[in-house]
Amino acid sequence: MKIKNIISIILLVLVLGSCKDELTKDLDFGVKVIPSSKVTLNDSIVKAVKGTSVEFEFTGEPDFISFSYERFILTNATLKFSTLVAWGTHFENTLGVYLSESFPGLLLTDFTKDAEAVKNHAWKELSAVSNLPKATNITQNASISLNEYRGKNVVIAFQYKPSFVADWQPKWIVSNLIIENTMTTDNSPVSTYLASTMGFSPFDLLDQANAYKSLSDAGKWNITNTAAIEIKNTAPNNPLNQDWLISKPILVPMGVTEQSGDKAIKNISNRLNSYTYKFDKVGRYVVTFKAANKNYKYESSAEKKIIIEVSN
Repeated sequence: MKIKNIISIILLVLVLGSCKDELTKDLDFGVKVIPSSKVTLNDSIVKAVKGTSVEFEFTGEPDFISFSYERFILTNATLKFSTLVAWGTHFENTLGVYLSESFPGLLLTDFTKDAEAVKNHAWKELSAVSNLPKATNITQNASISLNEYRGKNVVIAFQYKPSFVADWQPKWIVSNLIIENTMTTDNSPVSTYLASTMGFSPFDLLDQANAYKSLSDAGKWNITNTAAIEIKNTAPNNPLNQDWLISKPILVPMGVTEQSGDKAIKNISNRLNSYTYKFDKVGRYVVTFKAANKNYKYESSAEKKIIIEVSN
């Protein structure tokens, strides 16, 4: 009897020790994607066709698993504005449209340094793609893709520079200036940057005393109404104006991210070896599975991420 009791005690100690080890054991959790005719594995990225149901297979025995994703979609960034010219017959090439991804912006406190920076900078001219008017009193609309500048800061500038002194220096109106951000998938609107948020400033190279002022005088940029920015006409036989209108650096959006939130797909009361999700929207997904074991003595968790590119 004594020997039996001793053996029973030893077995009980071993069982209790084993249970203790299980209660404090770190979670071993893994996830893999099951390939199919519409699902391919390319290095660390999974590629799938829109509308495909992707199956994720689990290893380990977690008590809890949750599923979530972030979907990133590139957006189209488009610079849009309208222009109108009036007065005089020598108006062609009196307005130039420019862009820069390296101009730091005007200092607004040092005319000499700003003048040197503006004159010597390697601006990219957009005039040829700006659909500028070829006749007076006609409004023309411009639409210029900024997709090559996604994720970068750009400065937008307009240069007013007449060159015929014996004629009226024309009036120009730049109106409805925006950067429109739309989805690449269906062209639906995401966001719009108005001219009022772009920090435009006049820069008059002819009038140093009023170089940065918005004025309603002839040959001066007036930005009081950012929906219709205007520079008024100047009578013949006056000094030729040279006026810039320059924005602050503007960040061109890269895209948008949609977050699903966590969805519990397993708890301690059910068994789950795999999970299937249908990806019915195009985009780059970062899928996250969070797993955990929890008891009164110990808690262990693990997180696995999988990148999935879903295309049409």
